[in-house]
Amino acid sequence: MALFSPRTEKQKRTMQLRALAIATLLATTTLHAQYGTFDAGTVKAAKATKTVVVLDAGDSPYNRTMIESAKSGWKFTGEVEFVSTAELAAQPIAPDRIYLLKTRKTDPVKFDATFLTLVKGWKPKKGEVLAQTANEFTGIPAEHELAFIQIDTKAINEKGLARLIDVYLKHMQNYLSLVEGGKITDKTTADRLYASRNRHVRDTELWLAQEHADKSLPDAAKVKEFYTAPCQVMALSQLPSALEKQDKGITISDVVMTGDHKNKHCFKRVFNVGTGELMYMRDDASIFGKKEGFIDEDLKTLERAR
Repeated sequence: MALFSPRTEKQKRTMQLRALAIATLLATTTLHAQYGTFDAGTVKAAKATKTVVVLDAGDSPYNRTMIESAKSGWKFTGEVEFVSTAELAAQPIAPDRIYLLKTRKTDPVKFDATFLTLVKGWKPKKGEVLAQTANEFTGIPAEHELAFIQIDTKAINEKGLARLIDVYLKHMQNYLSLVEGGKITDKTTADRLYASRNRHVRDTELWLAQEHADKSLPDAAKVKEFYTAPCQVMALSQLPSALEKQDKGITISDVVMTGDHKNKHCFKRVFNVGTGELMYMRDDASIFGKKEGFIDEDLKTLERAR
């Protein structure tokens, strides 16, 4: 008596479709820290529009710095205008505009995160409105995202790091130029390109905030055990002076934490202050207080990169 009966072709096909559906679900719900469209034509078309920069309600370091940075450093489109979240909510999205705004995304594993997102406008359906809470928009269709980067609004508004906006805008424009030029065509090519920049961090002076380092790296002496290139370990409050310099010879740490307690996740980046180029990125689960910032493996990766 047979213990197993052979699967029919229909059953095999059903199992394959289920596996594909699960893989698709995981791909669409995984929270990535910084990417966007991979279509060069979409980027080229967006450059011919006007950028609408959406500001928070009221006054804030975020608003003030975004206005300054967008006026002086946003070169992706020829025109820029500014509206508040309330004003955007009162007017329909326009297909001949692109919108720079804050979005909120939810990942079942890595929890909620805030992003600075460049969105391609579209023709809204009748009665369609943009949902937003606390100046962050939700439900933006992924196909309309041109570029996005995870940010920490609290660090920008309360920890003196508003000038990070300069870096983020430069990074987004660099990403878009790479897509338009065909150097980034999918997540794999993006990751490969960013990884190729790791070695160039050693050609700069890395400013690592002590608050961005895990407790396993308590001081500069411990950092130097794993990273021998030029590096300053300093208080987070000192990073703004690097941001003000906009020096291509300086790279800085940037850390964004999501979740809490058993579900914490740590997103780590290194940016070139002058160019805004993303030089390094990695994210780790920060379970039970571990890996809450840069760890020795991050430094070893930068030290050994070729």
